[in-house]
Amino acid sequence: MFDVGFSELLVIGVVALVVLGPERLPRLARDVGRWVGRARHYVNRLRDEIDREVELGELRRLRDEIEARGRSVEDHVDGVEQSLHATLDEVAQPRAGSADPNSGSTVPAPRRRTRRSGAADAPAAEPGKRAARARKAADPA
Repeated sequence: MFDVGFSELLVIGVVALVVLGPERLPRLARDVGRWVGRARHYVNRLRDEIDREVELGELRRLRDEIEARGRSVEDHVDGVEQSLHATLDEVAQPRAGSADPNSGSTVPAPRRRTRRSGAADAPAAEPGKRAARARKAADPA
């Protein structure tokens, strides 16, 4: 800002000493020091306030972005929920080729899935052995 070197400061000090005299110069230097300190303190406070406002602006922007993403997720979930309800309603309605439930004829029950692994073919363990196996599997030692 100001390009003042040591030699310029020395000239200003000598002129102030000659103009003000040795009695008033220390008091003036003290007052100038106080004013400079207050100005620095004010500038630092202003800078801190500006930094806080910038951070708050960034936080507000992030909050708005997160809320927008949350709304889009909610909209997506609502769409999936509606399609799921539509599918469930469609499945719950009787088919056009099936008979009327009030007419007395029956609609065949849906087929159950069967296990493909060999576990279904294995003989069932006795209840006491099953509990012992569960305790042994749960015991880490």
